[in-house]
Amino acid sequence: MKIYITFLCFALFAVSVMTGCGEQIEKKPTAPVKGVVTYQGKPLETGEIVFFPQTGEQIAHGKIQPDGSFQLTTYDEGDGAFPGTHKVSIISERDMEGVSAEDPEASLEPSYIPAKYNMQKTSGLTAVVKEGDNEINFDLE
Repeated sequence: MKIYITFLCFALFAVSVMTGCGEQIEKKPTAPVKGVVTYQGKPLETGEIVFFPQTGEQIAHGKIQPDGSFQLTTYDEGDGAFPGTHKVSIISERDMEGVSAEDPEASLEPSYIPAKYNMQKTSGLTAVVKEGDNEINFDLE
């Protein structure tokens, strides 16, 4: 599942390169988005959430905190996402670096949640961001 995090990092890097990396870009208005992600009724304690605008514009992302909360960023920390409909992916994985085959943790699934949530095409998750403040929660099963 490390491949999903690698893919996400690459995607974020590619977006920064495509926007001119260092050049001044025109910032389209965003709307603040916060929420909570739960899995089987309990807060998801770690991970990353990504909103993919249906229009194909720049993504918004946020780190999931230990209480399951998140706040989205498009340009600047906490500025939110573009208003409109978004597909959503959520990645939450154990840190398996340095875990040997003999270690009891090696038998654990790397992902805390079903792998389908890792990609926008398979997650089945969508969100509508409205102008103004937004609270969008996800209860994963």
